Amino acid sequence: MLDPRQLQTLAAVAETGGFDKAAKKLFLTQSAVSQRIRQLEENLGQPVLTRTAPAEATEAGRQLLRHYQQLLLMENQLLQQLSPAPRQREFTTLAIGVNADSLATWYLQAVAPALEKNDLLLDIVVDDQDHTHELMRTGHVIGCVSTRPVPIQSGIQHYLGAMRYRCLATPQFADRHFPDGVSHAALARAPSIIFSRKDAVHGQFLLQAAGYEGHFPCMTVPTAQGFVELTRQGLAYSLLPELMLDDDMASGRLVDLFPGRHLDIPLYWHHWRVESSLSQALTEAMLNYCGRHLRQDKDPGAASGGESC
Repeated sequence: MLDPRQLQTLAAVAETGGFDKAAKKLFLTQSAVSQRIRQLEENLGQPVLTRTAPAEATEAGRQLLRHYQQLLLMENQLLQQLSPAPRQREFTTLAIGVNADSLATWYLQAVAPALEKNDLLLDIVVDDQDHTHELMRTGHVIGCVSTRPVPIQSGIQHYLGAMRYRCLATPQFADRHFPDGVSHAALARAPSIIFSRKDAVHGQFLLQAAGYEGHFPCMTVPTAQGFVELTRQGLAYSLLPELMLDDDMASGRLVDLFPGRHLDIPLYWHHWRVESSLSQALTEAMLNYCGRHLRQDKDPGAASGGESC
């Protein structure tokens, strides 16, 4: 039988990236952390962590992390059923993967009712929307907001809706970098903004809107608000979600570089196939909120079906 303390230690090392940091998180000595991991590996007959900096879970370790996350959900469900008095329940913390734009716009408002009613805390891990599902697959989170339409193996997905993006800049920026309109030559020189080097959305939009596949100069800014501020300051142009715009376009502060063209990014909520009132509460809260605030066009991934690892 797996030792829950060893699984907890594995999760701490995978989360923090090191044995010393995991020891501080668990209020243990580093030797105690090393001993638990060594015992777990001896029982399994294979390594569960790489001895690198930072330490990462092996394939066996990722399977154990997924099991541990689901175990926590089921344990919480049981405790809620057995607890005679709701006031005696402690807060439960769930790790969730969310993309920066969702976090900056709708996500916190969407889950607020679930947090309030269920004594729930969230450990939010931010990543690019095309990669948050990897956090779930590796066992770092129990659920994620992602662009992936196909459920992860042993998981369930729900279509939330789409966020619409427009390619914007200040009028001064447009006059300086696109005096003769948006051309391939101008796109090869004008500074832009992307979330990270994993972010392929900007290139995807340029291909769809302008047929451009070449290099474009860009700076990486891993915050949604940073996108907006740098664009408003006229330092670059960027794809911005409509949900983050105030009166920018109506006032003329920002102009659309591709009038009539936009990019709708569909979002999905993924979670493990475990019966949990907490997971269900989060799901219902998100679906209720997104049904009113995100674009509810037909789910583009409805025909995908199936499961994938």
